[in-house]
Amino acid sequence: MKKIKLLSILILSGAVLFGGKATANKAKVNFKESNLARSESVSSVANLVIDSKEPIHGVQFDIKYNPSEIKSIIPQTISGFEVSYNELSEGLIRGLVFSFQGHALPENLPFEFVNAEGFEGTSTIEFKDFILAGSTGNNVDVETQSYDINFSNTMLPIKTGLSGSYPNPFNPTTSINYGLEIDGHVEIMIYDAAGRLVEELVNGHQEGGKEYSIKWNASNQASGMYFAKMVVGDIVQTQKLVLLK
Repeated sequence: MKKIKLLSILILSGAVLFGGKATANKAKVNFKESNLARSESVSSVANLVIDSKEPIHGVQFDIKYNPSEIKSIIPQTISGFEVSYNELSEGLIRGLVFSFQGHALPENLPFEFVNAEGFEGTSTIEFKDFILAGSTGNNVDVETQSYDINFSNTMLPIKTGLSGSYPNPFNPTTSINYGLEIDGHVEIMIYDAAGRLVEELVNGHQEGGKEYSIKWNASNQASGMYFAKMVVGDIVQTQKLVLLK
């Protein structure tokens, strides 16, 4: 597993530190299985979901797992953020995610879980420690739960709809991922926060039973919030995108 020396103190915009006074609002964190394509037939991809009433600007976490079932837990890179992790001991890793510019973290942090050779089935991980930092360095109280990871060669059925964009926030390029259950006419368009059409990415017939990914290069757009809209027949879905330059 890749080892990166973690910062002992998290600095955000030159002022924000871990370990400040705790807030009254308790956040919740847990993993949620992602629809993104898996890089290995028996690896699993999941998003760490942070449900908090206030913006979170940094996280530090210790995750315990069974090394006879899980080979590695790999936080994926996030554009504009520092993502580092190391192995404290066998079956225990520590991770850290933050921005030197003080940006709030996205709600979903992607992870890949790689199974130990020959292992298929369900493995349980648990958080041994989890620290959330607010915008002023305050320590946000948090609730955590154990999470069961399923390693199986049987892929989930493909559903029609948007399945996540990565990275998000991004600068200047992001990949918009989506699935198509059956053949159909697909439209994917980008709108700005005022509802104006910015760009049309997809407009045509596509084959069903597949996962797709389309890149959006927003180098000629201003920083801010945008929305990806997918239309397939009666199905209409939107997804928030944040461009940070």
